[in-house]
Amino acid sequence: FAELHERSLRTAQGLADLGVGPGDRVALWLPNVPAYLFLYFACARLGAIAVAVNTRYRAVEVADIVGRSGAKVLACAPGFRRIDFLSILAEVDPQALDKLAAIVIVGDEPAMPPAAIERLRRVPFDRLLSRARFGVSHAAPNAPCNIFTTSGTTSAPKFVLHRQGAIATHAQEVARAFGFDAPETLTLSILPLCGVFGFNQTLTTLAAGKPC
Repeated sequence: FAELHERSLRTAQGLADLGVGPGDRVALWLPNVPAYLFLYFACARLGAIAVAVNTRYRAVEVADIVGRSGAKVLACAPGFRRIDFLSILAEVDPQALDKLAAIVIVGDEPAMPPAAIERLRRVPFDRLLSRARFGVSHAAPNAPCNIFTTSGTTSAPKFVLHRQGAIATHAQEVARAFGFDAPETLTLSILPLCGVFGFNQTLTTLAAGKPC
């Protein structure tokens, strides 16, 4: 837990160096890796909003979510399941990426990134971790912190905005209701963090002070 806190504060400073501040959006196009949580809690510290992007999405969906949300930073993991995230980005309409100040690369970046994204600044996630701790807190119960999308059954997916107080309170209430505070609790975060089910399970585990 101390390491999670420390790395989240360093990540917050790294995002702040990229211009992320209160109200800005950070798109998390990531699998279940520790960096997801470091970035998420960094956003909360900054008063920024984490936008969940499913790793199965391709150019059309990514363009819609990143473009409509006005994300300032997008984090992706090019080495995950051999999904060529950067090539998918290269297929996105450049206008949808106009507001991106940087792409944060979690893990290794391909030696030859697509020419279409060379204009976009790419920053290794490890560089964010190398920063000093962010010393200010913009966290507040009413501060917006999450955007999840609906399924888009009847039209384009809708954005659902959540605030920090609601997320924290929900995690604590679920922990009590489902007995996550039991001494032997240990959860496996196998459901995607980009979906509310997996996200809630992991946040509830942490709220209970248990390992996942």
